[in-house]
Amino acid sequence: MDLTGTAAIISGGASGLGEASARALAAAGSTVVIADLNADRGEAVAAEIGGKFVQADVADEASVAAAVDVAAALSSP
Repeated sequence: MDLTGTAAIISGGASGLGEASARALAAAGSTVVIADLNADRGEAVAAEIGGKFVQADVADEASVAAAVDVAAALSSP
């Protein structure tokens, strides 16, 4: 599957299944936004896969909106 030009948001993308999903999407060509509370690990994973990190708590509407804004800016029209 070729996901070039797309952006994906992965909540909990700094570890575990979220990290694995982020890596798989990046390998398929998507630009991945890691949305997680763990800034150190999230920034490291994002750097490794060529993505972006946004510190976000999925229970906080404003922080989720910030992650969506970053992803929207990354995707191709």
